Amino acid sequence: MVRRSPRPAPEIGPSPSGDLPRLGMLREMTDEAVMAQVFARARVTRAELATLTGISKPTTWQSVRRLEEAGVLQPAGPDDTGRRGRVATFYELPPDAGWVFALQIDQSGLRLESLDLTGRVFFDRHHPPGPPGDAPALITALRKALTQTLTAGAAHGPVRGGVISLANPVDPVTNHIIAMPDSPFPEGQAPLDQVLGDLIAAPVTVDNDVNLAAAAERASGVAAGVDDFAYLYVGAGMGMGLYIAGRPVRGAHGLAGEVGELSAAAARRPTLARAFHQSGFGTEGGPSVRVDDVLRAMDASGELPDSVLTIAGVIAQAVVATCAIVDPALFVLGGPIGSHPALLEPVRAAVRNIWPGPVRIESSTTGDHPALRGAAGLALARGRAALLASVNGMSGDQPVGEPRDR
Repeated sequence: MVRRSPRPAPEIGPSPSGDLPRLGMLREMTDEAVMAQVFARARVTRAELATLTGISKPTTWQSVRRLEEAGVLQPAGPDDTGRRGRVATFYELPPDAGWVFALQIDQSGLRLESLDLTGRVFFDRHHPPGPPGDAPALITALRKALTQTLTAGAAHGPVRGGVISLANPVDPVTNHIIAMPDSPFPEGQAPLDQVLGDLIAAPVTVDNDVNLAAAAERASGVAAGVDDFAYLYVGAGMGMGLYIAGRPVRGAHGLAGEVGELSAAAARRPTLARAFHQSGFGTEGGPSVRVDDVLRAMDASGELPDSVLTIAGVIAQAVVATCAIVDPALFVLGGPIGSHPALLEPVRAAVRNIWPGPVRIESSTTGDHPALRGAAGLALARGRAALLASVNGMSGDQPVGEPRDR
């Protein structure tokens, strides 16, 4: 789960220019630091807040009082630990502080999680995939799932936002889904943001699943603390999420990372997507790969078959092309195929054969459904920012500490 680090304690005093900082800004910074700890710990005392944030007790207590008066904090009862001394009061979010949702849509179906603002999941659903290419069936399942979560979320206050993960590129400006010729998920090109307008009043972000999986990897996976890395998803198709200087790179049109469109001389249509499909595991009549068959081949004892080594070679071409342009500090192999431990060394060996420079390649550590994890993290960050905005009158569109993409 993506959480922002609390800001350092604000100091009241002259700024470098000689002007005093605005008191309102200091209050906002203090409230943000206090609420970050409440979001992370669910229940916390004022003394603990002062220690955790590094802000003085009087300033912390003023913030708690201000947040309580605004209705975003409430006392949760005394400290019942049995410790001697003055009894402390715990504070927590009120039950109606709001909630967010994360939705993943891909070839495996539809997965939905609804979370309160502490990150606790209170509703989750998985709908199996509909007929391939059937966009109306997908829309029907999506509206049904969201209607269910709106009912479940009513007790948690207003919905403060949501993030939809989709297995297709998305324009970062218009939120429109971009049709690609080799997409393994053509039904996912329906205008979801327009279809959902009458259901969800809160802001909804639609983003590519690989971008969101990369965000989850940076938040809690092998890429934690790495500012420059590439996340290569390998499953039914291929895609890449890229971070440079700690910021996600989507490109002007949302097409950064579409590595399946890179040329590959071994394919009849010279792209990596076609070469991947022609590895021996391709589906009939489409660009997808039979993921279960690839996993069985890698799980089998003995040497890997040539078809799996072909996949490793295709992955290596994507790695080398990326290294030649942006030279990331880390390459993460993700997705059901990419993260399989049997694939790591063949990919490393294939890269060494065609790339003269150093490159660190590791398997993803985020587990199942990383795109859903990334979507939940982003939805939480924005939902929490919206709650704070209701107190301080700030814009909740861009959470403080969330990097803007390029």
